[in-house]
Amino acid sequence: MEAYTDDPGAKLRLLESWLPLAQWECEAQGWGYDGPGLERLILLAAPSLRQAPSLIAARALLWHYHERLQRGEP
Repeated sequence: MEAYTDDPGAKLRLLESWLPLAQWECEAQGWGYDGPGLERLILLAAPSLRQAPSLIAARALLWHYHERLQRGEP
């Protein structure tokens, strides 16, 4: 996550890229994240999302990191 916080432009592009998918999953699954919660989820998952070979893999990664957040894991 730290790699994106040094460059505000890169962080914004990252969030804008993944926000539609993260919002859709949040609504579809009833996760209940607000804006800051979605941002936290995306930034936590970002290193893995960059390597996702497909949309289904990216969705699975968001689910994985959502579960980590729910368990209180960093």
